[in-house]
Amino acid sequence: MTAISLTASKSALAVSLYSVTNLGSLTGQAYSYATGINDSGEVAINSLASSFFYSNGSLKKISPLPGDNQLAVTGINNLGQVVGNSVGNNNLTVNNPFLYSNGITQPLPIQNAIPYAINERTQIVGGATGLGPFLYSDGKASSIGSPGNVAYSLNNLGQVVGILSSNTAFLYENGQTTNLGTLPGDEYSVANDINDSGQVVGGSGLTGVDDSNAFLYSSNTGLQDLGRLRPTDSFSLGVGINNLGQVVGFSGSNNDFFAADGNGLRAFLYSDSTLYDLNDLIAPGSNTGFILTAASAINNKGQIAGRGAVNGKLNAFLLTPILSVSVPEATSAFPILSFGAVVTLFAALKRKRHSSSAVIQQKLQENKAMT
Repeated sequence: MTAISLTASKSALAVSLYSVTNLGSLTGQAYSYATGINDSGEVAINSLASSFFYSNGSLKKISPLPGDNQLAVTGINNLGQVVGNSVGNNNLTVNNPFLYSNGITQPLPIQNAIPYAINERTQIVGGATGLGPFLYSDGKASSIGSPGNVAYSLNNLGQVVGILSSNTAFLYENGQTTNLGTLPGDEYSVANDINDSGQVVGGSGLTGVDDSNAFLYSSNTGLQDLGRLRPTDSFSLGVGINNLGQVVGFSGSNNDFFAADGNGLRAFLYSDSTLYDLNDLIAPGSNTGFILTAASAINNKGQIAGRGAVNGKLNAFLLTPILSVSVPEATSAFPILSFGAVVTLFAALKRKRHSSSAVIQQKLQENKAMT
């Protein structure tokens, strides 16, 4: 089965094979990427022209706020609620945050803000001019840090993660902000996602995402280096994590994280202390035309959303587990440090500072390296 060996070994691990659904083909556009997925398999998707809500095999187009004509979606919860921001052609310097629910796009009462994530309590986090990192709850937005900091994700307990103005990852809980630091020798880190156990995923590098290693954090273990997929890779980044501790992200050598040819980028899954190239886990007979370049999110059923290259086009994808096989535990010269476990977009991505355009901002949000 492609690159997977089914031969049992002393330390065999169970891993799923996946079917591939090309969500990008449903949009009718040559460029699309998924930023989030919920436990019902519903997916938030962006393209250059539009944003979409995928559910049960069909797409619904999400409208921008009145007066705006561009938008980008960033997160989705198990209630099928989606957050994002929209802008107008005549005012690309103002980001208008919104909540999409039951087919309706509603403004959030926050000025010039970008929301990045929403939990099951309809709490929303992001970054805003003036407020800095914000937590929106019960109809009110509150600052949870200094301007220049940005909150990228939260769990159902209200724990929040993101990046400080000092370019290091943070964890916020019970009114206190903890600087998570970096891997040894690094000066940069970003926290992209957190699960309900308080496990955090992100990246740590000398200067930024372009030379980072994906990490996994817990209060018991600190930062754990997840490594990179291949010896030639110059970076890896954890983007999403589920409540089982499975991590998704991407690894590669191409700094164009949205490359439509798939060159130098591969989506990964970290599970059972092992890093897998998701391209090696596609079931025979599924859509083998895809090169899976980045995984943005993974739900608690093991479904994965992200983006990949197909015939020179960048398309959103959905992976669904279809069976488990036993594979020998990795014994390469690049071992993964043990830790039971980011993503988006998506995901979505950051490099150093907020972009003013909704579309550009969302493209950066999934790399998760910008404040």
